[in-house]
Amino acid sequence: MSDVFRQSLGSLLENAGYAPQETTWYRVQHPDLELRRYASNTAATDPVLIVPAPIKRPYIFDLVPEVSVVRRLADAGFAVYLHEWPEQQPTNWNLETSIALLLVAIEKLSRDHQCPPMVIGHSLGGTLAAIAVALVPHRVGKLVLVQAPLAFGQYTGALRPIALHAQFELLSRRIAGSLLDWASVVAAPEEFVFGRYCDGLVSLPDFEALALHGRVIRWTLDEFAPSRQLLQDVIELLYREDRFARNNLHLLDRTARSDALAELPVAAIVDHTSRLVPASSTLQELSSPTVFVYEPEIGVALQHVGSLVGRRAHREIWPHVIDWLRGIRR
Repeated sequence: MSDVFRQSLGSLLENAGYAPQETTWYRVQHPDLELRRYASNTAATDPVLIVPAPIKRPYIFDLVPEVSVVRRLADAGFAVYLHEWPEQQPTNWNLETSIALLLVAIEKLSRDHQCPPMVIGHSLGGTLAAIAVALVPHRVGKLVLVQAPLAFGQYTGALRPIALHAQFELLSRRIAGSLLDWASVVAAPEEFVFGRYCDGLVSLPDFEALALHGRVIRWTLDEFAPSRQLLQDVIELLYREDRFARNNLHLLDRTARSDALAELPVAAIVDHTSRLVPASSTLQELSSPTVFVYEPEIGVALQHVGSLVGRRAHREIWPHVIDWLRGIRR
């Protein structure tokens, strides 16, 4: 019920003019995948696979043309794909299911384009992308992690108390997205409450910043209801046992090792001020990454997505990320 209420608030904001302005895309035909192909550059050959976090709709990568990661990649000549997580996950959906789908997407793009795709993942989507890539590093060209944690334990940050004490037997088989949002509020109120309102206030004199702020708030109201098993796997295997960082994460009859990421070029966009995803939680497990530093800015509502939608981020970070993807910067 809380998710339905939040989605209805989102619809009100959308009707008030804060709808996303997405690039044209079409569904790639595949029996197992929900894969988008963006049509702005259908002749492009170098594939890029975007992996969003599996708890909200993915249009944060394509919010408005001026700050769209999708459009920026397409304009740079890449064939842009986005892995779309199902909004209604079966109750048996787990971490292994998620990684298996990403491997199918990587294999399809590699086969269709006759070259290894590059992969970009944000937040938990970046974590899942890194795990999948670690299983098949030879099948991926490059990996970009956007505020995506790889090491947990002492590097977990603000979510550590909740991760340590979550009681899954008290939860239903499908977790309300609103519950995850409230957990974030409790863990990091300075970002999810105070930061959000402060950003709205300082954005008032700047019409473009205010409009962007409103669209991000509208996006935050698009809640998924992930399966309890997926959340339990993430909390127990990653947050509590830190198996990926310890090179001991067993999935699909294989072992996902974080040190396997050393076999391909990896870039990381980090925010040194973030308590939600500390920079150390990303960088600790990478041997020689190319690092891009996001500086908090106004108009993004939540700094956790600022590196995707921030105007300064698109001026100062993404052009360099694209140069790095092209091989101009390694």
